[in-house]
Amino acid sequence: MKNIGVMLDWKVLQLALAGKQTYERLSYYKLIGEKLGLEPIFFHPCQANLKTREVRGLVLVRGRLVRKKVKIPRVIHNRVLEGNPRTKQIIRKLGTIGRVYNGLVVRNKWKVYRLLHSNPALRPHLPISRTYTWNGLMDLLNHYQVVYLKPVIGSVGQGVVRIERSGPAFLWTSSSIQQKPFLRSAFRQQVGKWVGNRRFLIQQGIKLALYKGRTFDIRVSIQKNGKRLWSVSGMVAKLANRYNKLSNLAQGGSAEKLDTVLLSLFSEAEVRKIKLDIAKVGILIAKQLELTSPSLADIGIDMGIDLEGNPYLIEVNVRDQRYSFFKAGELGMFRKTYQTPLEYGKSLLECRPISQPLLHAHSLDDDESPSL
Repeated sequence: MKNIGVMLDWKVLQLALAGKQTYERLSYYKLIGEKLGLEPIFFHPCQANLKTREVRGLVLVRGRLVRKKVKIPRVIHNRVLEGNPRTKQIIRKLGTIGRVYNGLVVRNKWKVYRLLHSNPALRPHLPISRTYTWNGLMDLLNHYQVVYLKPVIGSVGQGVVRIERSGPAFLWTSSSIQQKPFLRSAFRQQVGKWVGNRRFLIQQGIKLALYKGRTFDIRVSIQKNGKRLWSVSGMVAKLANRYNKLSNLAQGGSAEKLDTVLLSLFSEAEVRKIKLDIAKVGILIAKQLELTSPSLADIGIDMGIDLEGNPYLIEVNVRDQRYSFFKAGELGMFRKTYQTPLEYGKSLLECRPISQPLLHAHSLDDDESPSL
């Protein structure tokens, strides 16, 4: 068995040691790793000793976590969500000792938007976005009925606001406020209070298709596989909470099998094309992001579709919690989101020649984070 590192948040490790379940399924890493000839070593970056090049990690033995000291693995799958400066520094140094995939990547929504917008093939799939200014917000609201206000750096829908024009009023919907109307002067005060000194992005609201009267987006798991090519591990629909209009599971959204949702709106042939289009756009996004984040190997993309089935990017998650697949009962996809990154890690350990990059999508019928 070859060791492969799996870096996790400290809280996740502590809960696992206490026998409590988290969004990370350590048993999946273990079972899949065994089939691939890998021994997953679970640890937090602070458990790595950079001087001795050893790590005091954890391994699963007969279902129990056991402490084990080993040499720092040559290949490490980074699943750490926290942004602690010391943690980041250690992850950066670990990347000089071995291969850390999904290492430190850009999480600034505005930088990501500009990078994606620089690719002409992606522009038709990007809602118009700008950095927040009051005049910019009002300009977008003069052109579009719905606009979203999002923190430049945020996760699981925290801080996101949906703003809808309704006559002289502006309807404000967030995780804490259920569609409250504001007239212009009060609205400006509310925006200023919400934004404060933080950096925000304003984004065009796309008129999306509805399922049983609810908006939905599609979580697409895009990962590098054992051939070191981007592939699709699964797709699932996330239905928005009726009250705050957010599809994040952490904000009261729910998950449903994608075919169930799409086949209620489109024909079988249309659904096949929609899924293929989503996969192609998703892989293009991953390849574009890889230009500035070469360690990127595992992302979850949220996409919406309009009434004609055209895909639009909503959000990129660089630490996909993968839980939407479990909640929707897509257990094959859920398992595959663990298997594919480990297959990629094994390929790095074996140091096989890297295949020529190809744009392809497969396993569409096979078979949550901070957001970018």
